[in-house]
Amino acid sequence: MNPITIQQVAKMAGGLLLSGDPALAVNHFHFDSRELASGGVFIAIKGDRDGHDFLGAAIAQGACAAIISDQEKLPHNLPDGFALVLVNDTLRAYQKVAEAYRNTFDIPFVAVTGSVGKTSTKDVIGHLLASKLTIYKTYKNLNNHLGVPFSLLQLENEHQAAVMELGMNHAGEIDLLASIVRPQYSVITNIGEAHLEYFGTKEKVALAKAELLPHTDPNGVVFLNGDNEYLRRVSHLYDGSIMYYSVEGTADIWAEDITSTQEGTHFTYVSTDGVRFTVSVPLFGKHNVSNCLPAIAIALRFGLTKEEIQAALASVSLSAMRFEIIKSPTGAIFINDAYNANPTSMRVAIETFAGIFPDKKRILVLGNMLELGPDSDAMHTGIGELLNVYRDRFALVITIGTEALHIHNAYAGEKQHFATKQDSAPLLSSLAVNGNAILFKASRNTLLKDFPAELSAAL
Repeated sequence: MNPITIQQVAKMAGGLLLSGDPALAVNHFHFDSRELASGGVFIAIKGDRDGHDFLGAAIAQGACAAIISDQEKLPHNLPDGFALVLVNDTLRAYQKVAEAYRNTFDIPFVAVTGSVGKTSTKDVIGHLLASKLTIYKTYKNLNNHLGVPFSLLQLENEHQAAVMELGMNHAGEIDLLASIVRPQYSVITNIGEAHLEYFGTKEKVALAKAELLPHTDPNGVVFLNGDNEYLRRVSHLYDGSIMYYSVEGTADIWAEDITSTQEGTHFTYVSTDGVRFTVSVPLFGKHNVSNCLPAIAIALRFGLTKEEIQAALASVSLSAMRFEIIKSPTGAIFINDAYNANPTSMRVAIETFAGIFPDKKRILVLGNMLELGPDSDAMHTGIGELLNVYRDRFALVITIGTEALHIHNAYAGEKQHFATKQDSAPLLSSLAVNGNAILFKASRNTLLKDFPAELSAAL
């Protein structure tokens, strides 16, 4: 970030400067004491653990200042010149600082949210724009009430645009984050079953994601997945221009002639304003074509030519564990798509995997889908029933975990079930041979995402 003074920090945070030289320059912020260095500001956030308890550790790491809310928990003998900003709520103060800092930048901001595909779409948009501009994009998936402020505070004068991912699991979170980011361009990729445990219905999920719309510049553009009925039902919440995109039919933007090979996917990008050109991406599945459509449209608005877009897309890559293809030491192909899972993303992964690697023996490893609420059992059963449609495409389906047992019970093909991933490891090690392709898919809290690397290390 560009250096600012601690007096400016106090003003941004709505706080009181308790100690320190008002002219002290600071150059980064963090809520994790381990991540601080010289010139950094520690934010003592109260969560599962009280950040004030780690103030000494932050000082040892090189922090020169802190934002605090509890004076009674200050360590004795603070270093000379150490600056303290007192606020009532350190988390909210952190967000206020990020918002004020963002407002010092007169550059285009792009915001992406959705139940499925937001990180991948952010990655594609970022990759395209970075081929021509100096941009900042959300690191990995730091997209929540802590991650978005952290990302905004990484901006520097050299940046010409920013691509921000916004996540949530409760109502009101997108409202807050979007009010801080204030994008000119927004994308909502999908409304699915993610977080139904907290929202209850897809309609409520749609309303929570749509909190992005009123905070998007009315002179900008919102891109909505036209293949999702719920997004059409909340579109009236935005007063500006809306462009729908589709992989199922025509819309304002759509894809034609979608074909897949072992190297990726090919399609034709088409829009109602007469733009048409072919694209090849080293990504798999119709869902990734859908993720590319708003990215291409945004790139065109940023002045990229179709030739520049074609060249950039040929080298695009996604964040780890998004259909990430890993070649094991034995020659087996592992596909790690286990960053997270819900019925929508599980279906997409199964359908995509069923259509690629035709010369290999395909093996599915499926774990629990979490946060689905009271219909969780039925949703897992539905995945098993879907698998029956593709039974001739898979040599074996391995399920792991209590909820995944419902997938196992509903599937009529060759199958094995295990209580834990450790129980399944001997079988999977024996299957990790040249000629086999193994897809791993589950919610991230199951830790199935670490399994491909663990198996590879053991081979």
